[in-house]
Amino acid sequence: MDNTTILLLDEYLEKAGRIDRLYELEALNMEYAPLITMGEDSADLKLVNDLFDVVSQLVRYKEKAQKKAEGNVILTDSEVDENRKVMMLLDGNMFSYHFQPIVRADDGSIYGYEALMRSGVIQGISPFHILKYAEMADRINEVEMYTFLNVLGLTAKYADILGDKKIFINSMPKVRLPDDKRAEIDNLLKKYHKRIVVEMTENSQYDDAELTEIKEKFGGMGIPVAIDDFGTGYSNITNLLRYTPKFVKIDRSLLCGIENDRNKRHFVRETVDFCRENGILALAEGVETSEELRTVILLGVDLIQGYYTARPSAALINAIPYELRSEIKLHQRERQEGKRTKIYNADKDERISLERLSGDGYTAVRIGRGYQDGSVTLVGKAGLDTDIHIITVEDHCGTVVLDNVSLSNVVGRPCIDVGENNHLTLVLNGRNKLDNSGIRVPSSASLTMAGMGSLDITLGNSDYYGIGNDMKSEHGKLNFKQDGTVTITANSHTGVCIGSGLGGSINIGRGRYVLNAAGSMNVCIGTIFGSTQIELMGCDFEGKASGAFSTVIGSVEGDADIHMIYSSVKCGSDGQYAAGVGSISGKYVHIHGESMSFNAEMSADSLTIFGVKRGHSEIKLEKSSLKIKGDGNKALAFGGSSQGSVLDLADIDLQIELAAAMSECYDIPKDNIRKKGGKYRVYINGNKDDAL
Repeated sequence: MDNTTILLLDEYLEKAGRIDRLYELEALNMEYAPLITMGEDSADLKLVNDLFDVVSQLVRYKEKAQKKAEGNVILTDSEVDENRKVMMLLDGNMFSYHFQPIVRADDGSIYGYEALMRSGVIQGISPFHILKYAEMADRINEVEMYTFLNVLGLTAKYADILGDKKIFINSMPKVRLPDDKRAEIDNLLKKYHKRIVVEMTENSQYDDAELTEIKEKFGGMGIPVAIDDFGTGYSNITNLLRYTPKFVKIDRSLLCGIENDRNKRHFVRETVDFCRENGILALAEGVETSEELRTVILLGVDLIQGYYTARPSAALINAIPYELRSEIKLHQRERQEGKRTKIYNADKDERISLERLSGDGYTAVRIGRGYQDGSVTLVGKAGLDTDIHIITVEDHCGTVVLDNVSLSNVVGRPCIDVGENNHLTLVLNGRNKLDNSGIRVPSSASLTMAGMGSLDITLGNSDYYGIGNDMKSEHGKLNFKQDGTVTITANSHTGVCIGSGLGGSINIGRGRYVLNAAGSMNVCIGTIFGSTQIELMGCDFEGKASGAFSTVIGSVEGDADIHMIYSSVKCGSDGQYAAGVGSISGKYVHIHGESMSFNAEMSADSLTIFGVKRGHSEIKLEKSSLKIKGDGNKALAFGGSSQGSVLDLADIDLQIELAAAMSECYDIPKDNIRKKGGKYRVYINGNKDDAL
């Protein structure tokens, strides 16, 4: 052993002699061990290691003696090791965090995440250990400081992923933050206040002055507060009035086995009712089984957190599994409708009798569980009306055959609910019927209609859709290749027979369609608010849209791209503002019609048969027969007042009869109207007009 090593050992022992905490010695060993052992032979290395062991034992005894002298509990050897690890965590801010999703009880979407402290690379240390030994060392304020600094830093890092979701941070408001960090943390809280919820434990029993300070601090920043562990300690409904939180987290102790415990259900129901009456969101924490999930949803909680829905993870997950979301939705429906959904899981290539299922009390058929393709056939019979609806799971790419089937669901819920990322083919055999609601096709999915049979859909809710999606959504790709008749009848407030509120792609390649939409704002094929792409090829279409704002083919407020080829098209309307093929108030409409028969008999105060009245229209009609009858104060056959609008007519047989205050049948700049061949007969208020 050379002189340099001996000098290093003297220096090490001198410093070790002044140490009385093992975590301090660990740091000293990490500093000197590489220097002392460098280049030494095996005998000297053993001597150095033995020396380190002796020093460690001496420091351990000194630590125990000091604790005893101070009147503290003497730690066991395992506790001494745990304490050492916690001190290392605190010294180096080595904490990491996992995020457990908090999901909505109405649809299973993620509302936010609770940030849960972890010990990073140091094994065997739980949050309990961290709090225990930090408090013993009078360093609990450092835990609070690091929690806020670290989680707020992660909030900034994951801002794009979070969107409008919340991060719940556990806090100990009685703990005073270090003065040099308080301002920094407050500034970060103000910056991210829209994404942060601060959790505090109710049984900490804050006095009125402390509560006032907490409320003023977080309330002044616009940060909501959650009461954690409600149902333990001093919990009671009246005490919540002192806290006025935005969230109440109902403790796991009240949820364990709640489905079989009347007293727990009574307490939770009372808590939920109080929360609802006072604008507080009730969160069931620690849900671990399907029955616990169902029970808390039936009791009316707003949010759910627990291992059953999602375990904590280092990454922020975007969504819980589809089947869990479906389960949550089913329980929510049971709560609203008062009856439990009984689901039959169809096997791949199974042929199912709806008469048998209905007799056994089933209310739904789930298709695609455990397989992603194949065919399932549902068989009904004439006169058999069922209360059964169909669900296809996400990522399913198969075929469903309807053979003389009658399906129904409650108003506002689809008779056939196509899952996310589905590519579903629906084959029609015989006569099929859907009551109260239609077929939902989310934007990530596609639906292809096939077969020789017919489908009759009767809609009965205030905002409806026949085949497509709701008024707040886009629909997936809709492809119609069946040879039978699709009839959709709606008499309600706002909706679309084929399409959705925000639009999408619709391709009708064959078959016959009879669509009747009546109400305030209605569309037969297309969209209400969004843009739509529609193709009619080789089909027989008849549509009537009646109401204040009505479009037969196209959009009410959005743009439209419409192609009609080798088809028979009939349009009717009766209302205040109406469009036949195009849009009422969109900015752009493109229409191409070729080799078709077109017949319109429409009435509205403001009416445009083709195009959009106050926007840009590009209309090309060729090799077609068109008969147009329009009645209205501002009735036009062709609309498009922008300077770039174009009307191109080639080899058509056109007959127009308008009863209107307008002097011409079009609103397109005259220089932009092109004609090639054909016959043109235009009458306005009974008088022949040679404008075309």
